[in-house]
Amino acid sequence: MEKNLITFDMSFTYKIIKERNLYAALESRSLDDYFTKVISVHPLSGLFEVSSERYGMPNIINIAPNHIFIEGKVGLTRWLAWIPPLNFIIAQFFLINKLINISKKEKVSVIKIGDPYYLGIIGLIMKFFLKVPLVIRVCARYDDIHKKTGNAIMPNLFRFRWIEKKIERIVFKRCDLTAGANEDNMKYGIENGAPEEKCTLFRYGNLLDPLHWIDPTKRNNADAQIDDLGLKNKKFLTTISRLETSKYIEHVIFTVQELRNRQIDVYALIIGDGSHRKEFENLAISKGISDYIKFAGSCKQEFIANILPRSSVILSPHMGRGLTEAALSGVPIVGYDYDWQREVIINNKTGYLIEHENWMAMSDAVEYLLSNQNIADKLGKNARDHIAQMMNPEKLNTHEKNSYSSIIESEL
Repeated sequence: MEKNLITFDMSFTYKIIKERNLYAALESRSLDDYFTKVISVHPLSGLFEVSSERYGMPNIINIAPNHIFIEGKVGLTRWLAWIPPLNFIIAQFFLINKLINISKKEKVSVIKIGDPYYLGIIGLIMKFFLKVPLVIRVCARYDDIHKKTGNAIMPNLFRFRWIEKKIERIVFKRCDLTAGANEDNMKYGIENGAPEEKCTLFRYGNLLDPLHWIDPTKRNNADAQIDDLGLKNKKFLTTISRLETSKYIEHVIFTVQELRNRQIDVYALIIGDGSHRKEFENLAISKGISDYIKFAGSCKQEFIANILPRSSVILSPHMGRGLTEAALSGVPIVGYDYDWQREVIINNKTGYLIEHENWMAMSDAVEYLLSNQNIADKLGKNARDHIAQMMNPEKLNTHEKNSYSSIIESEL
């Protein structure tokens, strides 16, 4: 029987996917053609467009014979821009109506969503009209993000965290499968209403670009990129992260400042972008270490895969999928005991797990590794071996296929 998927995700617009060469993550959605057709949806893509492209009907992009990418707008017309809520509701109504019609035509078998808030609401609407299973992938411990930022997860949509919590519990209870990206995220789902018997793990390994699976010693030379960054013959720490307050990027800056105060000639390379980039750049300037903090911005996977093995240490206050990519580079990791990081960073085996928010202890661990290359090499090798086993794409694909088959067959 043909199986087809509609998946809602707001991680990246199609424009960003192209710029950063993230096609592997898109292609992985078919699970090696387990799903005959895939419909990928970013309902709020218009938020990231220039003003003239924020409004209108949904944009449909044919990215492969069996895969379309649909981008929603934040308003139907510029003439209603002076009434944003009404404009938004009308645009999203047209989007959801189109998605229901396309899904019925393509005989969608399962709906997958990437958060329990706005995507959760859309998922429940789609489930009601299509009468097919709803799967949620949990990729964060959202209460911790709220604690760090003081804001709702989607403040422009819901404003208050208590509203999100109400929606969250409704969504988790009604999903046919809750899949955590890691153990900690799965537990979060259970704590907030997901039936434990309907929970499993969908890890990141099968979303990664194949470049990260290449032996670090056999990857392309990164000398040109390193020269461009001013890091030639320098020891540098690397972090891959969105530049948001919830990611503790300031602790990377504090760590470099402390190490340089100890007369250790070390730099930091921060790969990623976000709404708080300027704030972090200004922090580095105010600490007098802006020359030693390199903000690379959003980078293509080839750049990331080639430069990671040249790092001295991976610094991970709070990394997401990038932590998997970093571990595969064969470089030791120093990170906080936070969220899922304890699953990757095994203390004294794959790196050093540090008390949360203790950047002085993080500095101590980095200093030790910079002074003990043999130990750093051993921990880095262990990190790659550990993550390669945990994130084996073939095994993960098989598990996901079995999970989908189980819930699809239960609806027949």
